[in-house]
Amino acid sequence: MLTHLEIDLENVKMKIFNMADLSIEAVSSAILSLKKADIKLAKKIINNDSLIDQLEVEIDNECIKILATRQPAATDLRFILAILKVNTDIERIADLAVNIAHAVLQINGEPLIKPLVDIPRMSEIAIEMIKEGFVSITEKNVEKAKNVIAMDDEIDKLNIQVNRELFTYMGESLKNIPQGFCLISIAKALERIGDHAKNIAERAVYYIQGDDIRHKGIK
Repeated sequence: MLTHLEIDLENVKMKIFNMADLSIEAVSSAILSLKKADIKLAKKIINNDSLIDQLEVEIDNECIKILATRQPAATDLRFILAILKVNTDIERIADLAVNIAHAVLQINGEPLIKPLVDIPRMSEIAIEMIKEGFVSITEKNVEKAKNVIAMDDEIDKLNIQVNRELFTYMGESLKNIPQGFCLISIAKALERIGDHAKNIAERAVYYIQGDDIRHKGIK
């Protein structure tokens, strides 16, 4: 029979995984709305953000309640402390998906000034990082978490490349400037999503082995 603490921990785990799924869907849909110039989908992403915000509040409250009433120790305590921080990262990932959707609305279905290659690739890497970060939590797999952390470099390089190419297009014609800045903001949002996914993997390492590697680097 499960203890009250185990039941509470499973409930928190289910909610944080549900929230992660919703945030991943928001990022994926935001890039799809960009590719297809789908204004309706972009608006849907913005409207759905309140559900993720609500889950963030619920998870925070439940974690605080567990800390106050169940007095978890050792690994369980680290899990709750890690989830409190992961919760914030996931909510911010969803907010960044909303930022992308707003940029899509600004582009307003106009033909894109350059083919989409690097931006979709950035989103694919970011989504993989989020998924693998949560797998590392489930499997208590430190090496998998560290692999996620290393993936962030690729997103950073792609972001630099996107900026370089877009500034070239913007320099060629004043007409390209408004959309160029929208696409730069989308790439920046994806770069920040990568940062939050990296944070999740670092929280996973802390949960698994009690080691805060955020300021130590990967070993």
